[in-house]
Amino acid sequence: MNNVICNYNNVSEHDMDLMFLQLFSSDEGFVKLFLDKVGIDDPSAKVESVELSKTDPKLGESDIVVLLSVVDKKIALLIEDKIDAIAMPEQPERYIKRGKKAVTKGEYDVFYSFIVCTQKYYDEDKVANKYPYMVSYECIRDYLSGNDSLLYSAYYQLIDQAICKSKSPRHVTLNEKANAFFRKYIEYKNSFYKDLDLRNKPDSNGYWAHYGTRLGEAYIYHKIQEGKVDLTFPGAAQKMAELGLVVEWLREHDHEDVRAEITGKAGVIRFDVPPLNMELPFESSSEADVEICFDRISKLTDIANTFALAAKIATEK
Repeated sequence: MNNVICNYNNVSEHDMDLMFLQLFSSDEGFVKLFLDKVGIDDPSAKVESVELSKTDPKLGESDIVVLLSVVDKKIALLIEDKIDAIAMPEQPERYIKRGKKAVTKGEYDVFYSFIVCTQKYYDEDKVANKYPYMVSYECIRDYLSGNDSLLYSAYYQLIDQAICKSKSPRHVTLNEKANAFFRKYIEYKNSFYKDLDLRNKPDSNGYWAHYGTRLGEAYIYHKIQEGKVDLTFPGAAQKMAELGLVVEWLREHDHEDVRAEITGKAGVIRFDVPPLNMELPFESSSEADVEICFDRISKLTDIANTFALAAKIATEK
């Protein structure tokens, strides 16, 4: 990489969008990063147009729309770009609706909906996980590092600064109803499950309650409104066969309702639990439903900590 220093002074998503427009317009290798994700390996694929901030009056805005021709089909990539802004809950669904509407109008034959963001953003933001496809900033940075031109050096520094910005604490808009619910949730936890290691701050929305374990980097998410309790193993999406064996063992030992799932690049051991509505007071939740949730969190914590103890014994001299 050329060593000319480029300082973008608080890089914005629009800065990133302009870079992506230029790369889609001129670099077939960059386009291939996206086509590989959807299983398209055709040398005839050709970018016909790139449009930023394409807006539907009723369904909102797509950050980037790339139109390609592949053999006799028109294919669109609909791309949401995120550095650190909070994703709106309905954004992924609106991308799908916009794509379907455009197909109906004959603008293209097939579309694929992406998010481009840092791996950290994708792993931590529950809305980001709803996009069907994802290309990480880190993947793009690695790609750019293979070109020594002055322009690509500037691109590399731009995305590197965006990654640094994404790692900084994000400003979260507090939902008063969700926060009131979560504060009562914490009170319940402290009254009946004091030993659980809840790590969210009381002044957060708490949509995904985060619990620590003693098992390496593994942690637990209680996805309160979605009705899921996940023992999460970062980077384990490539080890689902091994995780499946763990789940088989758990099912043979009185945990019949557990299963293994992939979320982003993580693998999880999951219990389904009753979803709780955080727009309503915590007291309006069914006591039985709340108890089921905390019982499953407690069980997964015990499982993780037991595995951690066994691993410690096995490695001690």
